[in-house]
Amino acid sequence: MSKKLLIEGWRGINHSYAMVNQYQMLALVKLGIDFRHHDLPFFNPNWNQDQNFCGFDESAIARLNEVKTYTGHDQIDTTYRISFPYRLHPSKSDHLFVFGTSEYQSITNDMIFDDGLKIKNADRPLKIITPSNWSKVGFLNAGFKNEQVNVVPHGVDVSIFKPLSADLREMYRKVIGANKDSFVILSVGGMYPNKGIDLLLEAYVILKEKYPQIRLVLKDLSNLYGIGAKNLVDHFCNKKSVNISAEKITDMISGIYIIAKNLLLSDLNGIYGAADCYVSPYKAEGFNLTPLEAAAAGTPIIVTKGGSTDDYVHQSFALQIESQIKKTKDGYTFLEPSLDSLLASLQNQIEAKNNFINRQLALEYISNGFSWEAVCKKLIDKIDNA
Repeated sequence: MSKKLLIEGWRGINHSYAMVNQYQMLALVKLGIDFRHHDLPFFNPNWNQDQNFCGFDESAIARLNEVKTYTGHDQIDTTYRISFPYRLHPSKSDHLFVFGTSEYQSITNDMIFDDGLKIKNADRPLKIITPSNWSKVGFLNAGFKNEQVNVVPHGVDVSIFKPLSADLREMYRKVIGANKDSFVILSVGGMYPNKGIDLLLEAYVILKEKYPQIRLVLKDLSNLYGIGAKNLVDHFCNKKSVNISAEKITDMISGIYIIAKNLLLSDLNGIYGAADCYVSPYKAEGFNLTPLEAAAAGTPIIVTKGGSTDDYVHQSFALQIESQIKKTKDGYTFLEPSLDSLLASLQNQIEAKNNFINRQLALEYISNGFSWEAVCKKLIDKIDNA
């Protein structure tokens, strides 16, 4: 790469945009790309590196801290900006790339800093980087030109997310209260409605009576978003539409393990590897990275069909939940996953009738196409070809 690159974004915290930025910077360093970094203010001024720690180990943090900081005097040819709301202007270079996601295939004014939407097609080299074809539709719906919107997927650090040894897996299973007979269902992420956790809870309740050995593990991001998995579980149990006895509710809750604290990425990999199945019955996602990380850890995944994960699912590690595309009156597009399809996939896994994962093939597929080095090569190609 001959162009002088400036990256403007977040680092130090565990917000998804900050994590993507940090993974990409680490990969660019490995690839020998010379760049500068400028820290942008967090969307929430209360976010900080102590309460919202990113989870990288000391060596990775040291490499991130060694990245050269933009001084204001550096000559810059291209700016790559990754933060929220999306800043489409101005920039310290003629060429500007802005990262963004569109979970509901809609870009609204509150997602754009200042009056950005008014200048989206101005006569200047502005391009959007988005991680999936599903997400790209949202920018096209907002009026961006097709040639302006580039799809560059997210990746996985396969040196962090990888299968566990038998002893280490047993240790992490004990941490989450699972034994050799337990079947552990895992889901990680913010507890927003788009994640489909309500559908997962419904499936869990239905299956728990027939399969008492199942356990549901939820890792939330309550320290970042203020929405905890416990609140979601309590709300689900108190809904008038949930027709189950108090005794069954007690039994159901006893089988749920909630992780609310920040984890080192090595421990997150331990939780991925301790699970028997990772499930994400999502309704709207820009990419949905955690299932791909779980697959890299050797755990089969079950995800919604028709959305952003279509870009990376592979028969060696993934089953898909049938879904229907829906639209709200406000123009938001989302998926409605089928409960029956989710139940069938989970039941197959629990009864080992469809133990489909091929770990070696999965690792090769992810390493070759979705390592951070592989996707950052695609990112640099987009920048070089601009």
